[in-house]
Amino acid sequence: MIKLDPIITDDPASRIQEAAEELVKLLRESGFHISFAESCTGGLVAKSLTDVAGASDVFECSFVTYSNDKKRRLLGVDEALLCDRGPVNEETAVQMAAGAARAAGSDLAVGITGVAGPGPDGDHPEGEIYIALYDNNETYTVSLDTKTENRRDYNRQLAALNALCLAEQYMTEKRRRDNRG
Repeated sequence: MIKLDPIITDDPASRIQEAAEELVKLLRESGFHISFAESCTGGLVAKSLTDVAGASDVFECSFVTYSNDKKRRLLGVDEALLCDRGPVNEETAVQMAAGAARAAGSDLAVGITGVAGPGPDGDHPEGEIYIALYDNNETYTVSLDTKTENRRDYNRQLAALNALCLAEQYMTEKRRRDNRG
């Protein structure tokens, strides 16, 4: 598992569209297809990607799985993991991404889980968010801890931006490796 640093900005909403456009461009150039498994973002990543003309060439689908039951049934997230640790952890994000890739038949998938707020969820503070990218070979992760209070929209937007940028960073690095190869 490869851990990457998060992108932190005061205004993530202003950067989401540009990140989505760049990701669609990179995916189209490579012929790759992507899918998403979203929880705390509630479909915001899929919406942002489909706002881009040509996204249908690269976007397979998105699973918005708010409940643990749907994470388990639709994405194959391990029931013991959900019972023992709950849905807010890195391993759940990894399993969500892997499950989305399998279910959609996509080349890569991104899983997002966390607490958007307002307020904490049990032991998990608002703004604790985990994002994982799975490419059928390796897993890349980003963790956020925004330490916010009553900033639901901000947390959702920041998570969406980081999900798009994680995939963009992966595709940029893949292109760099392929050009060297």
